[in-house]
Order: sequence, then structure tokens, then C-alpha cells
Amino acid sequence: MKITRIKPQRRSSRRLSVFLDGNYGFSLDEKTATRLGLQPGMELSQADVERITKEEELAKAKEYAVLLLSYRARTVAEIRERLKRKGFAEEIANAAIGWLVELKLLDDAKFAADFVEDRIKIGHKGKFRVKGELMKLGVEGKEIDRALEDAPDELPAARELVKRFSPRYAKLEPAVRRRRLYALLARRGFSLDTIRAALDIAESGA
Repeated sequence: MKITRIKPQRRSSRRLSVFLDGNYGFSLDEKTATRLGLQPGMELSQADVERITKEEELAKAKEYAVLLLSYRARTVAEIRERLKRKGFAEEIANAAIGWLVELKLLDDAKFAADFVEDRIKIGHKGKFRVKGELMKLGVEGKEIDRALEDAPDELPAARELVKRFSPRYAKLEPAVRRRRLYALLARRGFSLDTIRAALDIAESGA
């Protein structure tokens, strides 16, 4: 097959349409065409066309994944799902993810560690709640366990919540107030020991 024409596409001048033997063959980015040295008159085999289109798909997958990561950190599972929804083949998605992992742009261990610290210190959530959130994001169990082992103490976060919500229940009977605060901390995912410690400290006036 011979390249008979290469022309910019109407919607984007950065993308080119490549015609083979007078008929539309495939499209690709201008940078890819330049890198491969494609030009009219060049002969391509079917294997060449498949290789070029595969490289182009991979380049598009990488670009899309990097765009997603520019908004916020994500897990491997999140990127895989977004690439799938975008229509990329599993082989292309895996190759793009491998590239991102190699460049340290995707790192579930670091993501989990940062996520745990932020959720406890800033989000005022307990480890049980954080663990569930990480599981929903597709982080592997071993990575979650490692992050939780190195997590900051959750007691200060629980005490902060008790301090913040105590005025709301100030007129209630002590036992009722304690039950309300207990339920609040439980919903936030704090452990039983942490909840008891936070409430005991608050009631002692410390």
C-alpha cells in the first residue's frame, strides 16, 4: 500500500488523515507522523499500518491518562476504568498504565498513604471509614494495610469532632449526649477504643 495523500483534519489541524492507494486509511497526530517520517509515496505493509495505528492509540491513551492525573491523583483501577470507558482496548490500557507506573505518575502505595493521612487529619475520618473508601477506589488490600499501619493517630481527629459537635448536644442529658456523639464517631469510622477515649477525655474536661 502506498501513501497517496496526508492532509489535516477539519476539526483539528494537529490530526492528520492518511490516504492509502487513494482511499482513507487511518488518522494520527501530527507529531506521530513527523516522528515516523510518513510522507506521500511511502510504501506501507498491513503490518506497518497496524503498528502505526497501535502506537497512535497508545499515545492517545497516555495523553488522556496524564490529563486525568493533572486534575488529581488517582489509583491504577481508576485510570483503567476511565480508559475502558473512553474505548481503549485492554492491551492499550495496560501498556499506558505500565508506562505511568514506570514514571511514578501512578503509585497506589503512595496514593494510599497520602489518602489515609488526609482523610484522618483533614477529613476527620476513622481508619475503618478510610479503609472502605480505598477499597472502593480499587487499591489492593496489602497497600491499604500498609498505609493504615503507618497512618497518623486517629484520636486527635476524633477529639476534634467531639469538640466541634458537643455544643449542638449541650442541652441533652449526659447519657443521651454521649450516645449521639458515639454514633457520630462510629459513622465516621473510628474504632471503639478511639471513640471511648475521645468521649472520656471530653467528659473529664481535659
